[in-house]
Amino acid sequence: MMTREEFEANALLRLQRLYPQARFLKAGQLEIAIVRSPSGQPTAHRLRLTRAWAAFCQNGERFDLDTYLTRVIGTVDHQVPPDWDSARSLIYPKLITSGLVKRNQRPVFYPLAGELGYVLTCGDNDVWLGHGHFEAWEIPEECVLAAALENLERLWNDATVVAWTIQDNIRAFHVEVTHGHKAAFILAPQFQDRAADLLHTDDFAVAIPNRNFLVTFGAEDEEFMRILQPVVRKEIAAGYPLSRLLIRINAEGYSLDTLPIE
Repeated sequence: MMTREEFEANALLRLQRLYPQARFLKAGQLEIAIVRSPSGQPTAHRLRLTRAWAAFCQNGERFDLDTYLTRVIGTVDHQVPPDWDSARSLIYPKLITSGLVKRNQRPVFYPLAGELGYVLTCGDNDVWLGHGHFEAWEIPEECVLAAALENLERLWNDATVVAWTIQDNIRAFHVEVTHGHKAAFILAPQFQDRAADLLHTDDFAVAIPNRNFLVTFGAEDEEFMRILQPVVRKEIAAGYPLSRLLIRINAEGYSLDTLPIE
């Protein structure tokens, strides 16, 4: 029987053969990000293979991996709720980079600074929303944006802020949650209020090595930036697309930089 690592590698090879036009990124245990739908329409979603692994362990060689993969991926385009009332509570903003904008042919995009922005996503598979969805829901785009930020505020209120203390001084903090929306917390007004309260400054730097990790520190704190570098190097080795993105937030707005990893 295959090991878990062998199963993951086998699943990646099967996906590449089933969808040769897709772009695959290994990201964590048995997670594969796919940046093209089977219909050929640009999209981005995350396929978790944990259930497939469990089914394989239960059924052994009788488990049909190809059938499982095509069934799961084939339903991705249909996971957006058909009506606004069902969709409203499921929509969240998502930070993106210029590479994702190019690969997805400009999804609904709200620029924050330079090549950084966010799109509206829905569901566990990060379905990219576009104007066609808004027309089907018969709802203006402004209402979709407002719902996304309202949902983000609800998630922020349920999150735990964990302080990083060095020699009894709070030098940074990260947000402890179990979902993948924490990178978008910088869009929430409550985020900047908490950052100013903990770090005693209005000039912050935010590192987002991947969508599940966000750490905030004083923009002028060069010592902490050096402390953070090994963490970012580890994320780069894992292949995360946001690894070296450093966002600076102050009274003037947002700006982008690249975190040094020497």
